Amino acid sequence: MATVFFLISIYLFFSAEISQSLQSNITKGSTLFTNSTPNFWLSPSGHFAFGFYPSGNGFKVGTWLIGRPRNTVVWTALRDEPALLPGVSLVFTTDGRLLVLNFTAVQLIAQTNQKAQVAAMHDSGNFLLYGSNMEVVWATFRFPTNTLLVTQELGPDKILYSSKSDTDDSAGDFKLWMQIDGNLVAYQSKSLQVVKYSYWSSQSKSNTRGVSLTFAADSRLYLVNSTGFSIRNLTGAINREDRCSVKGACGLNSYCDRNGADNIACLCPPGFDFADPNQPNKGCKLNSSVDNDCFLKGANDDYMISTLENTMWERDEYEVLTPVSEEACSKACLEDCYCVVAMFKDQVCFKPKLPLRNGIKNSSSPSTSFVKIWSLKVMTSQDCPPDVLRDINLTSFSYDQLAVATNDFMEEIGKGASGKVYKGSVPENGGKEIAVKRLEKLGCYGAGELKKVVGEVEVNLEELEKMVKDWIVVCANGDRFKANNEASDFDDGWDYSYTTSSSTKSCC
Repeated sequence: MATVFFLISIYLFFSAEISQSLQSNITKGSTLFTNSTPNFWLSPSGHFAFGFYPSGNGFKVGTWLIGRPRNTVVWTALRDEPALLPGVSLVFTTDGRLLVLNFTAVQLIAQTNQKAQVAAMHDSGNFLLYGSNMEVVWATFRFPTNTLLVTQELGPDKILYSSKSDTDDSAGDFKLWMQIDGNLVAYQSKSLQVVKYSYWSSQSKSNTRGVSLTFAADSRLYLVNSTGFSIRNLTGAINREDRCSVKGACGLNSYCDRNGADNIACLCPPGFDFADPNQPNKGCKLNSSVDNDCFLKGANDDYMISTLENTMWERDEYEVLTPVSEEACSKACLEDCYCVVAMFKDQVCFKPKLPLRNGIKNSSSPSTSFVKIWSLKVMTSQDCPPDVLRDINLTSFSYDQLAVATNDFMEEIGKGASGKVYKGSVPENGGKEIAVKRLEKLGCYGAGELKKVVGEVEVNLEELEKMVKDWIVVCANGDRFKANNEASDFDDGWDYSYTTSSSTKSCC
């Protein structure tokens, strides 16, 4: 799982013996190449470098602190652009521009109002361009990306963005914004930019314009006004012990659970799957949808309630019931076609809108959440006689539902050319036994092809196998399983109905 950055990194890198004035001048016409050595310009002390650094399968242009066992990138140019390929060059041109010569394009690193005459890499970590009178015309310190260094400022309306991960310096999920009203606020990048949706704020009350955040030479963080006068010492103020309280720590429709003193886990509620299994912090998505016929046949026909203790999401409800009991809250959600989750606390029942936001499991705050999930049902030949089977809407199952029914596909009872068959049971239907076939060669069919398959479901199993490239659930109306059989042998007098996933959105 990629590392989630909950707070913007602010590094303390300086030495009392090293003067900020130390610099290494770079003349016009100087060029660096990704595949040459060196491919960077050093500061006089050798502590900082500016140039090409490895990123993924290519390179990025930036500034880094040289260290062991690895360097620490503190500034990145063209941050959200793809990594540069080997053979690209970084040029301080004879007409005073700093740019990347790519194979297909020229990418400008520094936007300046006047031409630069000389460049320099300072021991402060600041890379600068100077004009003809040695005035600064551009500097990396003026455009921070994810890091503040000593003597650097985050000016009015400037933003620090977290990196996506330890190995990806593109803009991530969190930002620290020095607002023009003088308030320093930390947000999830995609949240509404108002203080109520922030996860930290300096709570400045003066509405003072021109305020900056300064990382001073004494290693402390200050809010300073336009004259440089210190308004407030913020050193240590941004530390948070409760990482789950950081809004956006876990994505939409998920919840945050503390996993030890320093770690958290992002989890999905019942009925939801991770949007990206490799990045749990990216949130969750429903693994089924509310039946279109919900309003006609009764909301609780195909659903059941699963309970989460001490778990709540951000309040954004479409209905509030009070005073009610836990049982009444659960029933109210089950009978409501719009309800997916209901939260119960202190005799109040909240029905939040989707997507769910900023969920937290907190044992010190007693509460109960009810999640409406799809109840597995077994169709038998009595429920689905052959003459009407083609006319019904077959039930779909998510992968996770099938995994639960088969105890994670534990007991194999048969094997065919296209996959294996596993024994399972559905507790919600009196422990009814089912056989689940897991196809190993799957394809994605459109709705037309799927309807054709369902319409021809009376064909024998061997022909059906060749046509359907999705999950096939064989629901057995019998009291025994035949082990070590080929899939085509499952026509030995049993009565079958076939339930085929009708979802064309997710393809295995």
